[in-house]
Parts: sequence; structure tokens; C-alpha cells
Amino acid sequence: MTAVRERGFLVAVVGIDGAGKTTQVKALAEWLEGEGVNAHCLLNQTMLPVRQSLDRIALEDGFPGHLEMVGADAIRLISACAKLAALARLEDTLRIPGTVTLVDRYTYCQYAAVRLQKADNEEFLRRLNRALPEPDLILFLDVDPLEAQQRIKKRGIDEESLEFLSGYRAAYASLPEFTQFTVVDGNGDHAAVQQLLRRQVEERVLRAG
Repeated sequence: MTAVRERGFLVAVVGIDGAGKTTQVKALAEWLEGEGVNAHCLLNQTMLPVRQSLDRIALEDGFPGHLEMVGADAIRLISACAKLAALARLEDTLRIPGTVTLVDRYTYCQYAAVRLQKADNEEFLRRLNRALPEPDLILFLDVDPLEAQQRIKKRGIDEESLEFLSGYRAAYASLPEFTQFTVVDGNGDHAAVQQLLRRQVEERVLRAG
């Protein structure tokens, strides 16, 4: 007799800026709902307004930017606390058997950013997040930094250097959890990447349920 799973599934989508995480998570949720699956979607709450406000203060006070003014540890703590507050809703959706909760970015993004910005509080942030559930599937959208940079430029919201994007990709790869990630080629167009993601969700989540 097969045991009945008593909780919902948690799927996290992670990757560097410009990987297409938010767009793909939305599309996955729509697809799952179309398949009759009770799907929940937790989209990322951008920290851009916070960074922009801090940058303005930094310039007023003679600093090149917010990172130099406040320090990497403080910036990473602010971001991690905001993400933790947003992820608190997971407990509600995961209590429902048969549900699939899709999360746009997870704690691993914080730890990669810590390593990228050379902050010293990764261990503290891991303690901060230790009550959060481990995802059943972690999808890493692997995108070439040049492709990611071009996508970011098309968005017209902000810009990132190739050095930053390459460093972020390397930081993800350095995480101890990286071996647990399911790496998906995110360099194709939206439809092609979506099909790759659906295949993983179908094989690793829907069939397992």
C-alpha cells in the first residue's frame, strides 16, 4: 500500500538576475491550475525601491552607493528578513495535501548573494531561516551571464554588469546545496524553457504525488 502524502509540495525556482524566474514561476502556476492541480504562487517582492532609496541617501552622505554606506552584512540581513516574512505564508499552503506551492527565489539566493558581496553573516542567516521547510524540488535556471544582461536591459528597470552576473552564478555553484539543485538550461526562449521546467515538475512532483 502506498502511503498518502500528508503535505503539499514545495518547488523553488532560483537563479541569477535575468534568468526569468518570476515569468517562469507565473507560467508554471497557470499550467498546473490548467491541469487541475491546486497551485499557489509566491512571487518575489523586489527590494529595488529600498536599494534606490538607500542609494539616494548614500549619495547625499558622500558614499558611492548603499552597499558602501550600510555594509554588506546589513544589506543581506534586510533582504533576508523581508524574504522570511514573505515565506511565512508557506505553512498555510503546505498543510493542504495535493497542493503545489511555487516560490520565486528561496533562501539559497540569499546565501549566494552573501558570498557574492563577501558579507560575513551567512551562518547567521542560515540560523534565521532554519525553521523554513526544505523544498521538494529546487529548479536552478542556468543562464549565460551575457544573455541575462541583455534580458535585464530589455526590462528597462535596472542594469547589471557581466562581472556581477558571472560572480553571482559562481556563488550559486559554490553553495553546499548546489548538488541538490535540478539545473535547467534557461538560455532558450520563454516557451522552450517553460517546457523544460514543466517536465521536471511533472516527473519529480506530479508523479510523486
